[in-house]
Amino acid sequence: MATRWIGIGATVAILALAEAASAATLTLVQEAPFTLGPQSTSNPCIIAATTCQQPDGFLYTDFTQKGSVPAYDETSPTYTAGQLAGFGLTTFNIAIDVNTTVAEGETLQLFEVLVNAVQHDVYTGPSVPAIGVVSNNGNGFGDWTLRTVDLTGVDPLATVSFHAVWDSATDGGESFFLVSAPTQVPEPASLLLFGFGLVGMGAVGGLRKHRS
Repeated sequence: MATRWIGIGATVAILALAEAASAATLTLVQEAPFTLGPQSTSNPCIIAATTCQQPDGFLYTDFTQKGSVPAYDETSPTYTAGQLAGFGLTTFNIAIDVNTTVAEGETLQLFEVLVNAVQHDVYTGPSVPAIGVVSNNGNGFGDWTLRTVDLTGVDPLATVSFHAVWDSATDGGESFFLVSAPTQVPEPASLLLFGFGLVGMGAVGGLRKHRS
């Protein structure tokens, strides 16, 4: 009996590792100044050291800025996939408003999206270049985005949380907020190939009909 339970535990552990290993990679992209945002009821904060205007019922982690510290390690409140979808956030990007000085030393070390406490999306740093290189600081707009989280098909009752680790902040408090992203559509070349495929299938069907 003991051996049976060990086997079941090992199977669960293997399945959890397999799910974690399949986490999607988030890409860090620098945004043009004053184009993304601002933080608002349409672009809600998840982690911030500043006052954010939130939709009703949408909370965020309000951490205290500590100046130059070895590292920040902050986790958002827990949401549900259905709650996020209710705010139009099924496919979305994570915007980062950098409020530190332009000392160019601040780096993003890690960002995770956890679904049911399992890693669904991940960015692993340190970020190159450092995220502190931007100059449009303290305005509520996104200086960087982590792209793209897609929760399509996730159970509405599944829990969703966000975890960020960054270091060498020297002034001000960073904020992370969510921005809806358009659903990806097939590339024109893919559509063209698909069209050729349909034509080819039609030709084959016509040939078979002619032979019969």
